[in-house]
Amino acid sequence: MTIVFWYWWALAAVLLVSEMMLPGVVFLFLAIGAAACGLLLLVAPAAALEFQLFLFAIVAVASAVLLRRSLRRLQGRGDEALNERGKAMIGRTFVLDQPILNGRGRLTLGDGSWIVTGPDMAAGARVRVAAVEGTELKVEPAP
Repeated sequence: MTIVFWYWWALAAVLLVSEMMLPGVVFLFLAIGAAACGLLLLVAPAAALEFQLFLFAIVAVASAVLLRRSLRRLQGRGDEALNERGKAMIGRTFVLDQPILNGRGRLTLGDGSWIVTGPDMAAGARVRVAAVEGTELKVEPAP
């Protein structure tokens, strides 16, 4: 069986789809290696299978080493509070729609309702979220 260049490119496409479907970035590097082998066979169709596999391994490892730092930098740019909805509210001010009585009340934000704790305050008072403890927001009077 003769391997032609598009076999490697088909493998690269399958690996890229796997990269999109599965967590992690391992398949991206393997896809780069497969694409490089396809390019090699396009230029030199008589390349030995052993050389193709060697090139696949070398390019996959080299791309992992070279792109690792760039990918980490990109991953670090995300909003750390994206999946922690409560943390995103720390420091923000809101208007109480229900009073805080005996240190506990509720605050409606968007389509959700949060338990708030803090000093007793009347409905309509401005509060600042000082901390988040589980599903409770600790609030203080906003300046």
